[in-house]
Amino acid sequence: MRKNRIFLAVAGGHFTIDLLNSTGPVLLAVLKEPLGLSYAQIGTALTIYMLIGALSQPVFGWLSDKAQGRTIVLAAGAVAWMALFYMLVALAPSWAWLLPVFLLAPLGSALFHPIGTAAAATAAPERAASATSLFFFAGQVGLATGPFLAGALAGHFGAIGLLPLAALAFIPAALLLLAARDEGTLAARHQRTATPGAARAWTGAAVVLIVAFVVLVAVRASIQAVYQSYLPQLFQSRGWEPLLFGLMAGVFMAAGAIGQVITGNIADRYGMRAAVLWPLLLSIPAGLACLLTPSVALAFVACAAVGFLVGGQHSVLVVHAQRLLPVKQGFAAGIILGFTFATGAIGTWCAGQVADSAGLQTVMIWTTMLSLPAAALALTLPTRPRRAPEAAPVAAPAGD
Repeated sequence: MRKNRIFLAVAGGHFTIDLLNSTGPVLLAVLKEPLGLSYAQIGTALTIYMLIGALSQPVFGWLSDKAQGRTIVLAAGAVAWMALFYMLVALAPSWAWLLPVFLLAPLGSALFHPIGTAAAATAAPERAASATSLFFFAGQVGLATGPFLAGALAGHFGAIGLLPLAALAFIPAALLLLAARDEGTLAARHQRTATPGAARAWTGAAVVLIVAFVVLVAVRASIQAVYQSYLPQLFQSRGWEPLLFGLMAGVFMAAGAIGQVITGNIADRYGMRAAVLWPLLLSIPAGLACLLTPSVALAFVACAAVGFLVGGQHSVLVVHAQRLLPVKQGFAAGIILGFTFATGAIGTWCAGQVADSAGLQTVMIWTTMLSLPAAALALTLPTRPRRAPEAAPVAAPAGD
């Protein structure tokens, strides 16, 4: 994989896409006072951003399955789209200008994710699971790096500080265009590795288990999205500098990236139930410590623990979900990632609507406690590890 140009290009593109995706909460925290924004406005903007990126992913995934042989060029265009619109965000003189260009940016992310997921697995079919795992790890690193860089740049220069960060995204877009020369080989591998989905018996018990799993995914995604979106807002209200609360948001995402690798190993050895149930339960005291402690150092440690425990489950849940979908790679990736991001967006919107009246800290405490019913739902997950079919690549963690 280290010598595979397509894999390296899509991994680099994923890093860049999610780096830009993660700058939104920090940017809006910096602009809250200058533009007189409320938590409801910020929550609504972030929710619409995530919903646009989430709900369009299945469509883009279906289209990518129809465009074999041209998908890497489309991925390059997706990265360039994000770069362009985040440059416009950095140059926006007012909220009325910033909001529409901010909400158009996630279309690039929505186009890239299903293409990149399928391309990463197909680029190395003999190590498809490892390839997709590393692909999504690159995105998680971008999510972790983005808030820190955005906080540092915006803290010194304001919103315009994002301009060079967005401009650098044209580099991986160019690398994707260069890698597109090898896409004929990728298309041939796709034909060899693609397998039709198997028919599944939808018994009453199976429907109950699937519904429980869907609710579990939605609740866990909401917990992670609320932390990711509102940690900068919470600590900005306590007088922290942008560099510091941007660093905390980055720590949360970095811990989740590490957690995904470790949780995946736990699931392979002890089963999905153990990999999801216990981290959810442990995330409750860790989350309460992060939100309530007056110590900056303890807040960072507890924030890392929450990111590790809640964010780390994402990869195994996505793998399990993809096994349930008998459809093609791009469409399956779009459905799974789109649902996860959409439910996280809805949770973010609900938190923002309540935060202005109940207080942001109170809302985040309630969100933390949602891990308890989520842990109860995790009891429906399989107890023993399941081995994925060798010929069917599966997607691992998402980023975004």
